[in-house]
Order: sequence, then C-alpha cells, then structure tokens
Amino acid sequence: MGDMMSGDDGYDGATAGRVLTFDESESVTFPKSFRDAMGTDQGLMVLVYKDRLIKIFPLETEDVTYLSLEIGKLTNDFLTKLSQIFKDCGLVDLLFSTGVCLRGTRCFYECYFNPSQLNTTVDELRSALSKLDGVKQVVVERVLS
Repeated sequence: MGDMMSGDDGYDGATAGRVLTFDESESVTFPKSFRDAMGTDQGLMVLVYKDRLIKIFPLETEDVTYLSLEIGKLTNDFLTKLSQIFKDCGLVDLLFSTGVCLRGTRCFYECYFNPSQLNTTVDELRSALSKLDGVKQVVVERVLS
C-alpha cells in the first residue's frame, strides 16, 4: 500500500499530513506532493501563538505585509469600521486574519496581505487605522523571508 498521507498513491481525500522535525537547522523539508498541490514554490507561514498552530498559505509573490492593531476591545462595531477602512484603501484580499483577546486585557486584530493591492500608501493606511476608536497601537511591517 502507498503512503496515503503524502498523496503519492492517488488517494483523493480532503487532507494530507506529514510529520515534521523541528531542529536547530531552521529548515523544513516540504514534500513535493504538497508543493505541487499548492501550485507555488512560495508560502506564508503563520504561527498562531494562542493555539500553537502553524498555517501555511500559498503565495504568488513574496511581498507580504503584517498589520497588527492593539485595541481596547474587539467588537462588531470595530470590525465594521475596520472593514470600511480596508475597503477604502483597496485592501480586500487578506492572506490571513485573526482577532484575539489575551488574558482578557489585551486585544489584537492582525492580518497579512499583499501591499500591491492598496490604492493608498502604507503610511496613509496606518494613519486611518490609528484614528479608529479604541486603537492603542498600529504596527505595519514587511514580512521577512
């Protein structure tokens, strides 16, 4: 029987899995079958600290920007206003986003996106976000390879 989890035997399930070894080399072997299924040689790896979960998203370009907002409270009203700012700036296609409150005292909205879709500058986006009610800090930076 073939290796069902690697996708090498023609099995067409919903997922594929592979056990990885994390060592001091900081390199991870990525199976060819996974790379072929993603359709690209580039990906964004995001570690979600709260869940200790790593997600990998296929990329067309390595140009990725990280946006983090520390906010007083994560509410539906805040998310509605945030969505309007994103829409106004041309930011409509996020690679990943999350909103989380840590220990009930610090709340964050974070996302990753390709900055080429913006119809404004990153500084204008930062400025618009800093004016949102409840925003304590805005961090916008390029994600390194």
